[in-house]
Parts: sequence; structure tokens; C-alpha cells
Amino acid sequence: MAFSKKTTQGWLHVGYKIFADEGPEGIQVERLERILGVNKSSFYHFFVDKEIFMSELIKLHLEHAQRYVAKIKKLDNFDPEFIDLLVAEKEIILFHRQLNKNADNVVFRKTFIEINAVVDCEILRLWAKEIQLPPDPAFKLFDLVRDTFYSRISPKNYSATTVRQIVDEVKLFLAQLDK
Repeated sequence: MAFSKKTTQGWLHVGYKIFADEGPEGIQVERLERILGVNKSSFYHFFVDKEIFMSELIKLHLEHAQRYVAKIKKLDNFDPEFIDLLVAEKEIILFHRQLNKNADNVVFRKTFIEINAVVDCEILRLWAKEIQLPPDPAFKLFDLVRDTFYSRISPKNYSATTVRQIVDEVKLFLAQLDK
């Protein structure tokens, strides 16, 4: 995505990436200014304060999540299509992980829950078919797997291999239950 360093989009693009990688503690105006190579006065011109900036990051994440859900709706299967999408949407997933990780912040927790309410419905359709369970137990298992997924991934290890390992572990576990 092309953006100008001198626009709100430039600040938000860099802020979104940092939040996804490091969480809210990584968001420092001076740091963003250095990365963008602009004066921090433009930050205050666009956002007034850090709280408004964080609010704009949340709005941006909600927009990304809507786009992500639209992509999920087009999928026919969990493996490999959804797994490929998880890998392709790394930054959105890592940002969402940070919302969960920092759920003591009411806005982060509310946003995490709001997005999951929509995303989970779409994923469940694929997940239940993949693991061949009825929707209710499939969702309960998915809830546990999602928590495990968020606890295991990081910006450094996020890859198709990591995602695949987690999914394969669940499949192996279910196969062993069938025995």
C-alpha cells in the first residue's frame, strides 16, 4: 500500500505494524517520528494525543478485520485455504493477538471480542467440517486452539510451518481420541 509519510495513513501504517509486533508499549511518538523521518509536531497535528492515535489504530484494525472476514467467507476449506489466509494476513493476526494479550485494557478486550464474534462464525463453518465435529463441540475446541495459537505465535516465529504445526497437533490429538 502506497502512503505518504506526511499523512495520517503514514503514521497509522507504522503504528499498526509496531502494535502488531510489540503491543501498546511499542507505540512511542518519538519512535514513530524517527521511523517516518518527520517531525513529531505532525503527529499532534493529525491526532492531538496518543489516546486518539490508539483509537484510530483500533478503527483501522476493525477495517482490516472486515476485509479479513470477507476473505474467509470466500473459502471452501480450513486446510489449506484458511491456513494460507492466516499466513498471508500475519499483521492483522499479530495485531489481534496483542489485543488479546493486553485484554486488561477495556477497549482492547471489547474490540477483540467484537471481532471474534464475527470472525469465529465464519471460521467455525470451515473448522467443524475440517475436524468433523458438530458445531458446538467444534467451537469449544476452536476456542481452546485459538488461545493456544495466540500464546505460541510471535512476530519471529509466525510462518506457515508454525501454523501448520498447531493444526497438525490438533488433528493428531483428535485422531488419538478416536482410537
